[in-house]
Amino acid sequence: MAVTPTLAEFIAGFPTDRIPLPALDVATRAILDTLGVALAGSVEPPATLTAQLAPNLSDGAALWGQNRHTTPAYAALVNGAAAHALDYDDVQHSLRGHPSAPVVPALFAVAETTGRSGRDVLAAYVIADEVAGRLGAAIGASHYIAGWHNTSTLGALAAAAGCARLLGLGPEGTRRALGIAASMASGLKKNFGTMTKPLHAGLAARVGVEAATLASLDFTADDSSLDGPLGFLAIYSAGGAIKAEALTEDLGERWQVLDPGIAVKVYPCCAETHRALDAIFLLLAAEPFRPEEVEAVEALVSPVGTPLIHTSPKTGLEGKFSIEYCLAAAILDRQINLATFTDEMVNRPEVRALMARVKRVWYDSLPVGSGLQDDLHSGVDVPLVKVYLKDGRVLSRRVEEPRGDPKNPVSWEELVAKFRDCAGRALTPGAVDRLVALVRELPNLTDLREVSALLAGSSTPVRETTR
Repeated sequence: MAVTPTLAEFIAGFPTDRIPLPALDVATRAILDTLGVALAGSVEPPATLTAQLAPNLSDGAALWGQNRHTTPAYAALVNGAAAHALDYDDVQHSLRGHPSAPVVPALFAVAETTGRSGRDVLAAYVIADEVAGRLGAAIGASHYIAGWHNTSTLGALAAAAGCARLLGLGPEGTRRALGIAASMASGLKKNFGTMTKPLHAGLAARVGVEAATLASLDFTADDSSLDGPLGFLAIYSAGGAIKAEALTEDLGERWQVLDPGIAVKVYPCCAETHRALDAIFLLLAAEPFRPEEVEAVEALVSPVGTPLIHTSPKTGLEGKFSIEYCLAAAILDRQINLATFTDEMVNRPEVRALMARVKRVWYDSLPVGSGLQDDLHSGVDVPLVKVYLKDGRVLSRRVEEPRGDPKNPVSWEELVAKFRDCAGRALTPGAVDRLVALVRELPNLTDLREVSALLAGSSTPVRETTR
């Protein structure tokens, strides 16, 4: 059975009023978090350099934090790159990647230029995330293991789905949008640790806008682009097993935003380091050892498809994908934050000396993209981190779910605190406060004019009305 038509019918036609309120609440949280990390990333080179390509318009879609407007496609590109620039954006286990960075910028670019409501955006986000998570489940781990970056490849189709819904394309137009996006999807893990990794999210966001816009102009594409031996799933699965039925089973009954949910990052680095970082901080709280007391540190890492591709990073971006650096910095600084990942911090002599004592233990049965989750839940008593001290003590700790995981969630207040810390890099305190209030009221906003103006950094925002 072809799954593309069924999925397109769902994207285009599922009634907003049948989306569960808890799903819309998760979408609200995800949008707040994504806007925050994007504003923080708007001052970083992946965003500022990409913005040099964007034409200036007196009207249009906002370039977040840059007090400029441009075309929807370029806004999606730049804001998507900003959202992923610091690797502080949310993750989803079924996607094996970042669901919001490619989707939220695309949806905002379309919504603010077409006058769609906050509730429309929330519904489109839930639908887009449904596509992202189900694509991840359908295409399997082989796609990621082969070297594709799911955030970019699968995120492009998810963004196209959300934009198609906002543009009201209907099932046929949505099938065309998915077909166009399928031929535009790209992104290689080889570029992790460089500016091109966050560019992946921007490219996926731009693909979403462009594919849906072209489809709205009756641009043609194969109407079953996901199916068959030449379809997206077969080609991009890299020879692995495909579960095409995962795209359509229980559509509208089981929601990806609720199961497996969306994990908020509490550290601005690769999600595969977060369990180990939590373990280190728990050990430091229980027995506050000093860096000079450490003989060695062992951390479990999967040898299969790991994104932790840098063992001796030289830049802040590379450090985000190095378990060695992240754990050494945590022990040395007693914290991991945005300031951790600069070139200067990575190249400190004291951190490099400690980093050399952090060793990977390859653990063959680690499931890709989910750390120790399955083994821990099956009762395997395997420490995630061991710290060997020079006095002979051995400290060990395992963490089942990192802070921010749907099973160990952060509160709304903690999420707002993260947003304030991030958004404050680009906006005034007053603008930050107002954005928090507006995002909380997204279900009631009739349009995004004031949100857009605040995100751009305008000093004279246009207020929208609520209903």
